[in-house]
Amino acid sequence: MKRVQDEIDEVVGNSRLVEQDDVQNMPYFQAVIKETMRLHPVIPFLVPRMAKQECRIEDFDIPANALTFINVWAIGRDENVWENPLDFSPERFLGSDFDIRGRHFQLLPFGSGRRVCPGMLLGITNVNLMLACLLQAFDFEPDERLDKIEKFGFVMALANPLLLKATRRIPIHLLE
Repeated sequence: MKRVQDEIDEVVGNSRLVEQDDVQNMPYFQAVIKETMRLHPVIPFLVPRMAKQECRIEDFDIPANALTFINVWAIGRDENVWENPLDFSPERFLGSDFDIRGRHFQLLPFGSGRRVCPGMLLGITNVNLMLACLLQAFDFEPDERLDKIEKFGFVMALANPLLLKATRRIPIHLLE
């Protein structure tokens, strides 16, 4: 978190809040977002698709009219796709052209193609801006009982609430 905050401080400073245009100048912050969406996608499966005709995908025969699901959660943890897939390593995205908009099939938090999430741009914008502002404004310290166990369901969430202590880092007038 410190490295992201240092990048935010360097790009924005502490005399104003982060704006959306600032995010493009923060490559490490963007890499953290990508790595978080790789390891912890909001939804584990993309919207189901139906095969119009019989087809073969690698070693799998897909019959016509079969309902198929893309397991984004499993792709993000696949050792055939990612080196050390269970390690949180934003550096894997630095200097790469990977994006989270569905161009790269290894990273599909919003789907891809014609059926990409219609709220993708809004979601990306909100996550970028809210997280950047929170990290600019506060230092966060987790409760000593930090529990990272996820509850697997339609939407991925922590099984237990995340408890954090927030300490202000910027002048109070920016938060009013």
